[in-house]
Amino acid sequence: MPQYAYRAIDQNSQMMTGVLVADTPNMLERRISELGLWLIEASEHTPKQVAAQATKVDVTRKDLVDFFNGLATLVGAGIDIAESLKVLVNETTDDGFQRVLEDVRLNIESGVTFFDSMSSHPEVFTAEICNLIKAGEHSGSLVEACKDISEHLEWVDQLMADVKQATMYPAMIATAVLGLVFVMFSFVVPQFSIIFDSLDMELPALTKGVVIVGEFCNGYWWAILIFIGALFAFFKFGPSRIPGLAMGLDQYKLTMPIFGEVNQLLVLSRFTHNMALMLRAGVPIVEALNLVAGVVANRVMAAAVANAELAVTEGRKMSEAFAEHDVVSPMVMRMIVVGEETGRLDSCLEKISERMDDEIPRRIKRLFGVLEPMIILTLLGIVGLVAAAIFLPLFSLMSGIG
Repeated sequence: MPQYAYRAIDQNSQMMTGVLVADTPNMLERRISELGLWLIEASEHTPKQVAAQATKVDVTRKDLVDFFNGLATLVGAGIDIAESLKVLVNETTDDGFQRVLEDVRLNIESGVTFFDSMSSHPEVFTAEICNLIKAGEHSGSLVEACKDISEHLEWVDQLMADVKQATMYPAMIATAVLGLVFVMFSFVVPQFSIIFDSLDMELPALTKGVVIVGEFCNGYWWAILIFIGALFAFFKFGPSRIPGLAMGLDQYKLTMPIFGEVNQLLVLSRFTHNMALMLRAGVPIVEALNLVAGVVANRVMAAAVANAELAVTEGRKMSEAFAEHDVVSPMVMRMIVVGEETGRLDSCLEKISERMDDEIPRRIKRLFGVLEPMIILTLLGIVGLVAAAIFLPLFSLMSGIG
């Protein structure tokens, strides 16, 4: 259904702007009039314009959690959706989110479904959220759908908080290590190199190596910084422009030393969590697989999910398709098989999801608990190496004098 960006005036002569869904411009004008507004101008909102508008609103997960919790409470108490949204608009402090909710409310009051109203704001409500709402509307379990969305967003927020907390200290140490190494090789070592040259003495191999590295860093520090920036840009923007590179990097993330297992757990947790959520809400399995492929955040897993979607469409079992991909762990595979055999796939996926939700924070804390001393030992090793390279010639000089 077409979307129209409009400008209108309310009964208090206040200017209002937004997006409404309507079949034709005449129907849009009629709906605006029914809402007690006077239409000034309207233009059809193309998908590109929607995408452009998506960058203008930044709603946090906490805001979404509060919104869906409040919506579940109000709708559960028997208040209709439009009136519930009116209450929530007044409670929302973010201006951008207020405008979005007001648009959704106006669309609902003009006869558009909650799902279609939310879908006109992809910058706030993802396809995953919209389809859960759609399933809730169709099955008459909108309150449960809102609660599921809220719990899911809280889980994602908590997981990101755990990852951030676990990585903050090691990241600070790693940054300090790199900074110290750069300063030592760029400024400290070259100064001692001048002293060694003035003494005209034979330097140990270790000292020669450190001096060469120091001279390179001192003379080409700008090239090093450019290389680091170019490398960062390559890995940030390259995957979106080179499909083969993107797939290769995602494959490496799952098999890389130390972090590979945690990355695989995160990917499988996203899959099982979202899949269970959608199946429980009544989303058909083919549609659920199609949606989940876009939220697993790994192209290797997305390819496996797409293969499973094709298998189910052809009348085969989802487990048969996943068996062809190494990314799905044996435990997850077993739970999928059990779910298919018992007809309780949503329940089995939910159980394995809960297990991984508990396991991931422990794995992350354990991983960075091991990395911290390794980083410190690396720092001490580098400092000790440079110190040895500097003091060895001095010891030799003093021995010769003695």
